[in-house]
Amino acid sequence: MNAAAVVIGVAVALLGAVAYLVVCDLLSQEIRARLLRLPFLILWLAARNLPAELRTDIYEETWLPDVHYILSNERTGPVTRLIKATGHALSLWLRRGGVHMAEALTAITPPSLEGFEDIRALPPARRREFGELTARLHSLLQRPANAFDYDAAARLLTVAASACEAYIDDRDEVTAQGLAEAARPLAESLDPGHPAVLGLRRVYAHVLLQLGRFQRAEALLRELSADEVRILGPGAPETFQTRRLLGWALVGEGRFQSAEAEFRSLAAQVPHSAASLRLHIQCMRSWTIFRQGHRREAEDGYDAVIAFRSRELGPDHPDTLDARHSQGKMYVLSGDGPRACTVLRPLLADRKRVLGTRHPDTLETRKYLAIARSLTLPRRSGLAHRTPLRELRHIVRAQTRKHGPDHPNTRDTQRWLAMLTGSTEDQ
Repeated sequence: MNAAAVVIGVAVALLGAVAYLVVCDLLSQEIRARLLRLPFLILWLAARNLPAELRTDIYEETWLPDVHYILSNERTGPVTRLIKATGHALSLWLRRGGVHMAEALTAITPPSLEGFEDIRALPPARRREFGELTARLHSLLQRPANAFDYDAAARLLTVAASACEAYIDDRDEVTAQGLAEAARPLAESLDPGHPAVLGLRRVYAHVLLQLGRFQRAEALLRELSADEVRILGPGAPETFQTRRLLGWALVGEGRFQSAEAEFRSLAAQVPHSAASLRLHIQCMRSWTIFRQGHRREAEDGYDAVIAFRSRELGPDHPDTLDARHSQGKMYVLSGDGPRACTVLRPLLADRKRVLGTRHPDTLETRKYLAIARSLTLPRRSGLAHRTPLRELRHIVRAQTRKHGPDHPNTRDTQRWLAMLTGSTEDQ
C-alpha cells in the first residue's frame, strides 16, 4: 500500500510539474507576444505626430519595415532584439524624429490640391487656403531643379499644372501665367515627352489663349498636338483637350469655319463617356455656329448644354452658369436686347449668389446685361442711356483694378462703352 501511495504521489508530482511547465510556457508565450507588440505600439504613438498626408510614406513604408527587420535579425538574441526595437521606436517618439523627417519631406513635397480642382464657387476661407497652398507651390518651384529627384519633379509639375487650370477657370490668368512660367525651368530637367511636361505646355498655351494672344497660342497648341499624337497616340484624352483649345484659338482669330471643322471632327472622336469634354466642345461649337450667322442652330446647342448640365451638375454649377452667359451674350451680339435681358437678368442674380459680386464672371454678366438694357432703350434718348453707361464705367474700373487695362475683358468693356457712348451722342 505504501509503495502504491509513493507511486501515485510521484505521478501526481510529475503531472503537477508538467502542468506547471505548460502553464509557465503559455504565460511566457503570452508575455513574449505582448512584449513584441510594445515597439509597434510606441511606433504608432510616434506616427500620430506626422502630417496625415505623409503618414503612409513614413510610417508604413519606412518605420514598420525597420522595426520588423530589427526583430527578425537572428544574429542577436530575442531579448536583445526586443530591446533594440523598443529603443528605436522610443527614439522616434521622444526625439520627434518623424517630425524632422516629415519636415524634410515637406520641403520638397508639393501640397495636395485635392478639393481645389474648381475654385470658382469656394467660400472665402477655402480660397485663402488655396492661396496659401499655391504660394507654397510657387516657393517650391523657385528651388533649383537638382533639389528634386525625377519622380518628385514630375509630381510637382503635375500639381503646378492643376493649380494653373484652377486659376484659369477662375479668370485669374495672370497668376496662372506666373505659376506656369515659374515651373518651366523644372520642366526642362525632365524628358520632353513626359506627360507632366506636356501638361505644363498645354496649360501655358491655355493662359496665352485666355489673355487674347491667339496666334501664339495656336502655334504652341499645334506643336503640342503633334507631339502628343506621336508620344501618347491620337486617341489619348490629353490630345482631345489640346485640340479643343486649338479650336478656341481659331475662334479668337476669327477663323470660324476652320474652328467649326475642328470641333466637328473632335466631337466625332471623343467617347460618349467623356461627357464633360463633349459639352465643352458643344458649347464652343454653338458659339462658332452663331458667329457664322446660324443663331437658331446655336440656340438649340446652348439649350441642350444648359439642360444637361442643369440635370447632371446642378443649375448653380459654374459650368451651367457659363453656358447661360454665352447664350445671353449671343442674344446681345445679335441685337436682341429683350431676349438677352430675359436670360441675363436671372443669371446675374445667380452669379452674385454663387460666385460673389466681385467675381470676374459676375462682372461680365453685369456688363452684358447693361448692354442688353441699352439695346432696349430708344436710340434718340441720351438721358435714358445714362444708367447703362454709368454701369459700364463702373465695371471697366473694377476690371482694370482686377486684371489691368490690357486684359481682354477690360478692353471689351472699353470697346462697348466707346461704341454706345458714340451711338447716343450721334443721335
